[in-house]
Amino acid sequence: MEGARERLGLVISSDVYNSTDVPIVVVAEVVEEELLRDSPLAVRMGQYVVMPDRLSSPMKKWFTECVDYADTDTMNKVARALRIIQDL
Repeated sequence: MEGARERLGLVISSDVYNSTDVPIVVVAEVVEEELLRDSPLAVRMGQYVVMPDRLSSPMKKWFTECVDYADTDTMNKVARALRIIQDL
């Protein structure tokens, strides 16, 4: 796609939601640790950092590969950050 840039994202929408005909998934941006900007909600994941305060809804068809899977601890930390953002 012209003008598109490759980037990493952690899918945070549920498997149930993702398995529907809805053409998007909800993702939190993932950046390399050296690109981390000030964010008290950032979640470290190996050499990367998940940014729960930077969400997007890309089209499923745009995904070209699965780079890795987040473990339960990482997903729990991301879920906690999302609850903080939403004051839940």
